[in-house]
Amino acid sequence: MASGPAAVVEAYFACMRAGDEGVADLFHDDARLVGLGSVVAGRDAIRAFYAESIRRAGPAPRLVAPFLVEGPRVGAEILIDLNDGSTLHVLDLFVVEDGLIRSLTYFVADHPADP
Repeated sequence: MASGPAAVVEAYFACMRAGDEGVADLFHDDARLVGLGSVVAGRDAIRAFYAESIRRAGPAPRLVAPFLVEGPRVGAEILIDLNDGSTLHVLDLFVVEDGLIRSLTYFVADHPADP
């Protein structure tokens, strides 16, 4: 299993690209997912969040640039292609501790992504 912060985040994106709901296993039991005015807390709630997101939207993230890594923090600028043909421009900020994601805060641009 991946253990360094960048390796854990790469495993996260590999799961998302594969539509793997097991992505929640990369999070601590008490992890937090923060974005769009909401907080999803705990691995079980995060599992439900991703199951619904994958089923409904089929998100397929593409990295825009290499990760920005500073200790346990990993930043990723991504484009997320959705089932409906739209694309979101997103900045993800991960905190990785002990080989698992402690928190993921995501910021979505308020304008459509450039193709």
